[in-house]
Amino acid sequence: MKKIMAVMLSLLACTVLFTGCSTFPESNEEQSLKVYSFSGENEYISVSNGVIILDGKDEICYGGDLKVMSDDFADITAYSTTIYINGSEKEILLSNGVDDQTGGKIDVSGNVGEISCDFLRDGDADKLADNLWFKLKTTNLNGEENTYQVQLETTEITKAADN
Repeated sequence: MKKIMAVMLSLLACTVLFTGCSTFPESNEEQSLKVYSFSGENEYISVSNGVIILDGKDEICYGGDLKVMSDDFADITAYSTTIYINGSEKEILLSNGVDDQTGGKIDVSGNVGEISCDFLRDGDADKLADNLWFKLKTTNLNGEENTYQVQLETTEITKAADN
């Protein structure tokens, strides 16, 4: 009986050791991990350090940093920012707005914001590289509205391993 117990324990120990040494294919969620960085600029605005993370179950869009490069933004009282995919129809990934109701001015430069949810439709991840855009819409003290758009250069920085 002692010999059978010793053999069983030895088999169990070997099984555990060999299991730890073997390699298992990654789960589908890990295989679908994609990380994109994006940035863009024109003569008025610059967007940098943007990131989109797709991991199969969660989608995260960090809009990055907005910087104004013109004096045209000195008397802004309201603005909105939108990151979207421009395809057959616009698909908004992230949108934020600020409106100063006190009559003061707002600094437009800063963090664009972030979102974590299912914001992409099927197949839209493939469109990120050539169709990602940023739009800034402003209103100044005189009530004049201006819209600035920048196509964002998008780079996939992490690709899933193919098995």
